[in-house]
Amino acid sequence: MTCFEGVAGHPVFWFVIVVSAAAALVLLWVLKFQRFNGKTDYTLTFVATIWTLMMVGLEAASSTFSCQYQWAVMAWIGHALLPIAWCYFIFAYVGHAAWLKKRSVRAAQVIIPIAIFAFASTNPWHHLVYTEASAIPLGKDHIRYVHGAGFYLVIAVLYSFVAATLFCLASAFTKENRTAWPLLGLLVAITVTPLATNAAYVVFGFTVFGLDPTAFMFTLGTLGFTWILATNKTLDMAFAGQSVLANTMSEPVIMIDRHRKIVLKNAAAKSVAFRQSSATFLSDISAHIETLSALETIPHLNINHRIYEPRIREIENPLDPSDAILGWSITFVDITDRIGISGALEDALKRADEANRAKDEFISVVSHELRTPLTSLIGGLALARSGRLGDVADPVQSVLDIAHRNGIRLSRLVDNILLAQKIDINALNLDNRPVDLGQLLEESFKENEMFASERGVRLVLGDVVRAPLITGDAFAMRQIIDNLVSNAIKFSFENGIVEGTFKILNGQAQLAVTNTGHGIPEGMDGQVFGRFEQIENGAQGSTQGSGLGLHISKKLAGQMSGDIFYESEMGVSTTFYVTFPVVAQQQVERQLIAS
Repeated sequence: MTCFEGVAGHPVFWFVIVVSAAAALVLLWVLKFQRFNGKTDYTLTFVATIWTLMMVGLEAASSTFSCQYQWAVMAWIGHALLPIAWCYFIFAYVGHAAWLKKRSVRAAQVIIPIAIFAFASTNPWHHLVYTEASAIPLGKDHIRYVHGAGFYLVIAVLYSFVAATLFCLASAFTKENRTAWPLLGLLVAITVTPLATNAAYVVFGFTVFGLDPTAFMFTLGTLGFTWILATNKTLDMAFAGQSVLANTMSEPVIMIDRHRKIVLKNAAAKSVAFRQSSATFLSDISAHIETLSALETIPHLNINHRIYEPRIREIENPLDPSDAILGWSITFVDITDRIGISGALEDALKRADEANRAKDEFISVVSHELRTPLTSLIGGLALARSGRLGDVADPVQSVLDIAHRNGIRLSRLVDNILLAQKIDINALNLDNRPVDLGQLLEESFKENEMFASERGVRLVLGDVVRAPLITGDAFAMRQIIDNLVSNAIKFSFENGIVEGTFKILNGQAQLAVTNTGHGIPEGMDGQVFGRFEQIENGAQGSTQGSGLGLHISKKLAGQMSGDIFYESEMGVSTTFYVTFPVVAQQQVERQLIAS
């Protein structure tokens, strides 16, 4: 207790007490009101600073060598902890270093200060920190320390943490937004100034009140930084929001900080109409801002017959753009006109659908009305051509033949239109029975022999697997095959070949029809399978036909779980493939029994 005697009357002691008390109050304020990365390490920095100040003050107020020496040794706890805690704080606050959570890193924060204090406390045994030449010079009040090799070793260890701090800050300058540079510059100054004064103390003997000035300078720096935490615009919500918020915007914009408090509004958001009508809505959106920001659709706000869509945007922390946020901006976009236009478009689409449906109904009615007279016409022509009504002169017979062919062609066109109509409105009912697709291919080739002969095309039947391997509607499948075969004949060169094959490939029943012709250019799928679409047949131009055959075939195959596609080589050949899933024999037998 003797070392406390007389210190109360020393002015330096009271100066230190006042500064330490102010620092303690600031620390309490930080603990209560501030939230930031590295807060624990910043608190330890404050504690180390206050401890060091108190020990330096007691040393300055003491008059004997033993007391000054005792307080100097006690100060080493703060001297050792301060640069380590400040280093960890900078890496947490600026660098967001994950390695700070490791136990070994935290253990170093405890072990190193204790080891340095123990080393200084045992100095009387080894004199490596302060040599035996340390003494109070004649006419002086304070000890003139002569540092030993151990002192410089300790300083080197602590300076390594200072160097790491400066490295972290230097890296931050290259990574962070420019708005953070003033704050980073302040942190560099807080780190470098005590370092410079300490170097001046060690090398040149510079002192304040005859003592090491490092603690005084660091205290001023940390107090200044604490003031910056409260007032600095780099981390201030309103300032950060100014880069996003424009008061000239017609849309209302509000800013919400991370405490879910509305801190800023633009002129539109402050208007009487918006403020009165949106009070409850804003209260709800502020309370659930984090949940709402993750939603794709947010409830709209209706004000004075206008509809507003809230659009939430996170405001990044300039010192941590990839993680922490300062808050949110909410822009209320007026979508009244857009909704009106969308409604008008929906009405237009509805009217278009109705018109299309009316067109389809008209086509269906006309087609049905044509079938009856066409049947009578074709039947009458067939009767006249047969000679049962009397002999017919050759010129008349020729006219009757032409009329009969065109009547049949017109009848097929009407049938195709009706069939396409039924497919499009899902009104076509198909059977689901075992079908021998190979047999259907053979039958189609036989019935198209005359047509092929007229066109100068030879039909060749290749490999055909004979087994009821698929299920579907036999009539629909035959129509698909007939369309492919007749198309292959029409698009073949004169004296060309049309080949048909049927095989099992990769669990699929595959029928292929190949012709030798001009081929189909790339990118023509839409025209090949389109409704009323045709592909030009080389020099012949557009081939005769309704342009419905392949469209109907594609639709029919799709309804029976099949598919149609083609491969073509220009000027050589084109192959159309029809595929259907293979059915197990047991399933075929069950279907045969059921039918």
